[in-house]
Amino acid sequence: MTSAPETGAETIAEPLRIGDVIVDPPLVLGPMAGTTDRTYRLLCRRAGAGLVCSEMVSINAIVQGNARTLRMLRTFDGEHPVSVQLFGSEPAIMADALPVAEEAGADIIDINMGCAVPKVRRVDAGVALMADPAQAAALTAAAVRVARVPVTVKIRAGLVPGDESYVDLARGLQDAGAAAVAIHARTASQGFRGEADRRHIARVVEALDVPVIGNGDVTEPADAPRMMRATGCAAVMIARGAWGRPWVFGQARAALRGAPIPPDPLPDQRMAIALLHAQMLVLEFGERIAMHQMRAQMHNYVRGLPDARRFRSAVNDLSTLAQLRALVEEYLASIREDLQARGHGDTSAGADCG
Repeated sequence: MTSAPETGAETIAEPLRIGDVIVDPPLVLGPMAGTTDRTYRLLCRRAGAGLVCSEMVSINAIVQGNARTLRMLRTFDGEHPVSVQLFGSEPAIMADALPVAEEAGADIIDINMGCAVPKVRRVDAGVALMADPAQAAALTAAAVRVARVPVTVKIRAGLVPGDESYVDLARGLQDAGAAAVAIHARTASQGFRGEADRRHIARVVEALDVPVIGNGDVTEPADAPRMMRATGCAAVMIARGAWGRPWVFGQARAALRGAPIPPDPLPDQRMAIALLHAQMLVLEFGERIAMHQMRAQMHNYVRGLPDARRFRSAVNDLSTLAQLRALVEEYLASIREDLQARGHGDTSAGADCG
């Protein structure tokens, strides 16, 4: 369910400038492994995101010419501006990898210093760099030296609760040339548990002269203006809140403008978007890989809809696009029948199920 704009809410949707890149509206699709490939980025950009970000890409794999990694760098014309997020720890390798990402279409290069996944930390990358500010600054400076586009960095609110070294780290990244800093308002040890503490974002905003992008617990459209008002951040990053909900960006854009927030799509509209997503993935990766990815994506698309548990169970066995279409048609028909049996008439599968 979406909420009405807050009483007396003023427009705060000023475009964000990162170097020469204009982010309008100031809403960013956050990088997510297995989700933010160029097909989903395009859907979110068309739905209202001002900037979209790639999945995290290894600089080591880029310089090694790994085919799968190089494929991850590809962009669509219609998704720009797009940020490509890189991870690694060696400045020399960053300097070699970054031009490849630029050539693939990156409008912004983002360096990941917030991922706490063990395989990333083991190579001294991701959040491990937060424990080594000098290396973090050196890596950023190496990127800035060779980049023809703005370089940004994404960090966390410290390694453990009570660790406030992230503020000095952010200053060091700014001094190294970062054009903007994004901060997830949870510590590395939290992962995605507990609540994001927006006071961390506000502290970084106060400390820096470059724009700060806030991230964490933006799950509803009205959360975007709330975060901006509470922290003073220049833009809001939506990551898990955009799972199976590309339309959330259009809703959040309205919320930033103090306008009425559009309702969630009706079930048949939502399924049409999901099928378009599936078709795009088939064209991108082939049917086998695409349908494997869509099993998880469909779990998100039906969140909050009637009888979603049964649908999720059935979608786990899909292997072809034709099977997905048939399942969607059967599912929507069952919703209509249920609503008509309860006397709701012709709703086009559109009960208040958002």
